[in-house]
Amino acid sequence: MQRRDVLAAVAAGVVGTFLPVDRGLASGARLTGYLRTNWSRDPFCFGSYSYTPRGLFRAAHRRLAEPVAGRIFFAGEAANPDYGSTVHAAYESAGHAVEAIEEEDHGDIAVIGAGVAGLRAAQMLANLDYDVTVYEARDRIGGRLWTDRSLGVPLDLGASWIHGVEGNPLVGLAEDAGATLVETGEEIVFRLRDGAMLDAEEVPDWLEEVISIQHNAGARRDQINLAAFRAPTDYGGAEAVIAEGYDRLLPELAEDHALLTGHVLQRVALGGGIRLRFADGAEARHDAVVVTVPLGVLQAGRIVFDPPLPDTKQEAIASLGMGVLDKLYLQFDAPFWEGDPTWIVTADTGLPRGQFNQWLNLLPVLGEPILLGFNGADAARELASLEDETVLGTALAVLERAYGL
Repeated sequence: MQRRDVLAAVAAGVVGTFLPVDRGLASGARLTGYLRTNWSRDPFCFGSYSYTPRGLFRAAHRRLAEPVAGRIFFAGEAANPDYGSTVHAAYESAGHAVEAIEEEDHGDIAVIGAGVAGLRAAQMLANLDYDVTVYEARDRIGGRLWTDRSLGVPLDLGASWIHGVEGNPLVGLAEDAGATLVETGEEIVFRLRDGAMLDAEEVPDWLEEVISIQHNAGARRDQINLAAFRAPTDYGGAEAVIAEGYDRLLPELAEDHALLTGHVLQRVALGGGIRLRFADGAEARHDAVVVTVPLGVLQAGRIVFDPPLPDTKQEAIASLGMGVLDKLYLQFDAPFWEGDPTWIVTADTGLPRGQFNQWLNLLPVLGEPILLGFNGADAARELASLEDETVLGTALAVLERAYGL
């Protein structure tokens, strides 16, 4: 990353802000730390995950995944022709790209991005005896899979869940890694203000949209293809989190290939092979390249393709949606909320609809008094420009209002 990009990222409050704090609540509990994400401002993704917009179908994702000239291949959750927005979609998209590569006469492959799709593609290609080099813009691997331990426990800033444990290939990775899968329950409490409760049948439609759509698609109901969103394309069974953190799976994707971090790709030139140019002026040549960067990076034009990508590819990139889901972890010295329910819904916040309406209770999972607040779609984008102190104060005021503190 160039220096100006570093400064811009710091100013924008990009993913992973952590500060130890000591702030008391009226209940006597004290806030001792927090973690905040800001994915829409992250220059390496510009969002959380893709969605299929209204008026489009999975065919647009299929066009994104199609190879170009037998040398430029695409993978990632947005480039999965069957389903997207999940870690398993990214993982399985690598297989589609590798199958296409095997149809060509290549030996030296570049992989752009060391997220799950890139690492899985590199692993598969290396196992097939290709010469593989992975280039990653960040100084770490994992991409949008990012576990932070600065609060003393593993907290996932990006992906959190394995969506469906029946037949999901990520379950096998977790077992190989010795990870502990914890199924998240569905028990919910609906709170108004001053401790008043709301019955489930009284939940207004707008709140159902926030919880069911905005916090899953990262977009509003009127922005998405609702039929595609509701199609049963994920695996069956319970939803589960990894107690040790999602990054516990990353070592299972290791293989004998070159890995270069801090390499920000700027240009992919096609002609007698592939020529890559990076932000620091360095260049590299390969037979072919697998591009696994997030959809948001392609939409922002951060990578120039020479010659330009086919019109159908450019249309697919421009037309697909990049949703946003941000998280705010709040760590307390003691819980002031119900210890058992998985979810806490704060329906009467005094804020615009969508802001801090849903919380995940991590006490049963981690044994620590930590609440995770979600903001998706417009709510996330509206909060993205605010300072941490403002966002933190707003979140605490919502909880104080809900619990009459």
